[in-house]
Order: sequence, then structure tokens, then C-alpha cells
Amino acid sequence: MSTISQANISGKAASVARFAVREFGPLIVFLAVSTAFGVRPAIALTILTVIVESAWRWRSGAGFTRLYLLVSALTLGFGVFDLFSVHPFMLKYEAVITNVVTGFAFVYGAFGEKPMLQEFAEQRAAAPFPVSAEVRRFFQLFTWAWAGYFFLKAALYLWLVEVLPLTQAVALRSLIGGVSVAVLIALSVTQGRRLFFVCRRLGLLPKPN
Repeated sequence: MSTISQANISGKAASVARFAVREFGPLIVFLAVSTAFGVRPAIALTILTVIVESAWRWRSGAGFTRLYLLVSALTLGFGVFDLFSVHPFMLKYEAVITNVVTGFAFVYGAFGEKPMLQEFAEQRAAAPFPVSAEVRRFFQLFTWAWAGYFFLKAALYLWLVEVLPLTQAVALRSLIGGVSVAVLIALSVTQGRRLFFVCRRLGLLPKPN
């Protein structure tokens, strides 16, 4: 592999990592700490992460994307819910409910002046994209695609808890959830331009003026 190819791959990997940390930092902290030390320390460190990250964004002028606000709110909300939930029903179906709620949040985030993922992409590019119906529709479709991912994951998790013992289902959904969201993030960060032209060729976007 050439040095240029290696540098390109390293650059894309770094871009994916920055995206994950910037937009999913509170969730990453919660999952890592809760797995190692339990829910209470995870909630405390997640709150601290949100406070520190919010202060940095405010002081640096980086701004708050709806994606970051959504991830932070859902992580804290369901973390607190975990803390007080001891009912077996919730232990079994919490991940299903979490993904359904997240999916609907992304559906909602596709509307407004700018779709939710367009806000992130513009922040990452440090410049607004051209104002056009084509660009807006692409990011609307992209945001809906993320919503579809969470709905499909919810359906898969529901099937797993119905056909497998709870311990096996939890282990599988942890593996599937972690790998699948990493793949989705990588595709979103590295293949956005190609996906735009694919959507254009398929006639999914309004014709540019």
C-alpha cells in the first residue's frame, strides 16, 4: 500500500473518530463507564462530560448541533431511567424503546430549516453548504436513513429478546449495536459525497437550478 493511500486511510479514520467523540461523546462515556463500574458512576461522569463539553463549545464558538443535544439528552434520560428501573419488563425491552425513541427523534430532526445531519456536516466543514432544494433533500434523506437504522435495530432487538435468553440477547445486542453504529458513522463521514451523487443518479433529489 502506498504512503499516500495509508495517509488517506489514516485521515479518514481520524475524521470518523473525531465525529464519534464530538457528537457521541456523552454516549461513549456512559457505555464505557457503565460496563466497567455500573450505572451510577456512568451517570455522574456523563453529566461531567456534558458540562465540560458544553463549556468548551460555548467558549470556542463551536456551537451545539441538534445531533449532539439529542445524544446528550437521550443518554442522560435513559441513564437515569436505568438507575430507577428494576422491573424485569424494562430490563428486557429498554433497548427496544430507546432505539424507537431515537428513531423518532431523527425523523423529527429531518425537518426545519436545515436537517439535523446538515447542521453537523456544516459544522464539520466549518462553512455552510449552498442553499438549494437538492442539498436540503439529500440531508433530509440522510437523516431519515439514520432514523431507519434505529427502527431496524429496535426490531432486531425485539426479536432477540423474544427468541433468546435475556443474557444472550443483551450480549448480542451490545455487539451488534456497537459494530453497526461504528459502520454507520464511518459511512456517514467518509462516503457522504458519493452518496449524494448516488441519490442524484437515482432521481431522489430535485434537479439543480
